[in-house]
This record gives sequence, C-alpha cells and structure tokens, in this order.
Amino acid sequence: MLSIDIVGLVISVCLVGIRYPHYAFAAAVINAMGQIIMVIFLAGNVEKIVTAGAFSSAAVTNLGGLRTMLFTISGPLANFIISKFAGGIEFVSTNHIVNPTVMLKHPLAVINLRFAVISLVLSLFQLF
Repeated sequence: MLSIDIVGLVISVCLVGIRYPHYAFAAAVINAMGQIIMVIFLAGNVEKIVTAGAFSSAAVTNLGGLRTMLFTISGPLANFIISKFAGGIEFVSTNHIVNPTVMLKHPLAVINLRFAVISLVLSLFQLF
C-alpha cells in the first residue's frame, strides 16, 4: 500500500528549497523510487510505504540486519547519486547549500543534496 502525506511533503519542500518546489517534489519521488528499487533488489515484502518527502517511512518484512540498514540509506543514496550526476555543487558556497531560500545556479544538484542529508538524518532517527 502506498500512501502520500501532503503535510510531510509541504514541510519537506519548506526545509529543502522553498524557491524550487518542483525540484523538491522530484527529490521526494527519487527518494521513494530508491527505496522501492532497493526493496525489490533485496527481495523484501513491502507492507506499506508512506511518502511524506523527507519524513517518508516504510514497513518492510523479510529484511534483517545489514539489509535493513541498506534499505534505510537507499533513498538518501539515490538523492546523493542524482546530486552528483547533476553536478554544480563544487561551485556553490556553503551558505547557499544550507539556506533553502537562496537563488541557485544548479538547483537540482543542491536540492537533492539537501534532501539526501535531511532524509538520512530522519531515517536513521526512525531506525534507532
């Protein structure tokens, strides 16, 4: 079962990049697809996925130990890979990477990097 939490998506857009909501929604889709692909790859059973941007969660069975950790980091890893392929992070100052209201030259790369960091922190918090 797939559920979409609009409130979580809106909060994620505000945290990641209020100027570029379309890139933030794309980052949320990339995150969810990364989790779904990893669950298929690890042969787990998906009970429920709640897509709420960076606050997404999933109930998966038949995963244990290392596989659970791989599933936990799969969404942020997908965002990080897209961020690296999009390029442009090297030329952005640290202040612009942290500030979600700033105008960016390469918004896809920066938004995905922000989303990866926030999603990783929240996923690890949910795991432990």
